[in-house]
Amino acid sequence: MELLTSKIQHRNFEIGEFVEEKQRSFEESIALIENFPWEEERKKILISLTNPSITFQGKNNHYLKLALYYNGKFVLHYFDQQQTLFTKSFFAIKDSYKYIKAFFELPAFDYSEFRKENTLFQSNLKHFVSQDFRYEVNSKVIKRYLFSTSSINFGLGLFYIFLFTIKTNFPTNLIGITILLLLIIIMGGGLNLILFFNYYSYARNKTLRMSKGNDIFYFGEKGNPAKYDKKEIIRFVTSKVRNNKSPISGFAVVTIELKNGIDIQIPNLLVDDLALENKLDGIPGVIKNRFPLVKS
Repeated sequence: MELLTSKIQHRNFEIGEFVEEKQRSFEESIALIENFPWEEERKKILISLTNPSITFQGKNNHYLKLALYYNGKFVLHYFDQQQTLFTKSFFAIKDSYKYIKAFFELPAFDYSEFRKENTLFQSNLKHFVSQDFRYEVNSKVIKRYLFSTSSINFGLGLFYIFLFTIKTNFPTNLIGITILLLLIIIMGGGLNLILFFNYYSYARNKTLRMSKGNDIFYFGEKGNPAKYDKKEIIRFVTSKVRNNKSPISGFAVVTIELKNGIDIQIPNLLVDDLALENKLDGIPGVIKNRFPLVKS
């Protein structure tokens, strides 16, 4: 019987977060299942594809996930190569073993007893594939960030400039130029550019490695980030403008305050502030309504 990759997901893990990922035999996998604290992990869970579970990856990039289910049950989620989801639930966890064994033994898994799920427009692969939770600034990140935070404001800036060029009666003296510049700075993306370059100059050579379920995280210069422990965090402070009508409402800086007096600033160019707050679940946090500038 072949060895297959298996991995564990706990209750407080985020999508794509797994531990103890390695090749195991069927017998080793059964031992892993029987040593997993299923009933302890069942407390206060919301049923989803990311739940306390053990996931097996087949040689043909298909997956079988044994997880907790409704009403004290267990469930097998089978995710095939075409990214179609099938499920089968069980009252007793041992009833799932023959299907797990078949997944190890058969090159083509027989899922005829499973129910096909309607998951149109859902991206379910992320619940089965491991993520490394490494965050760095690159061209793709920059384009997506500027589009989400500033595209409307840049459009307004171009509109103001266009009006200035076609309006023959627009004052071209110092007052007129000042009005145009103020409009561009306040509403036309000028403030956005100030904050973007502030964030970019700070984060361009930095890396963050952090997940929700792991207390250890790394932050600092690429290639040599410092190691930190969430247990040493006093609180985190999110600085942002809370008025949704503000041109800079999409910008935010999360400051993590540590017991040793170190403050770690993480602008949301590097990782979304809401995603970061989710990774710091259980740690006291506060949102402050202020100009979200990274301090040098």
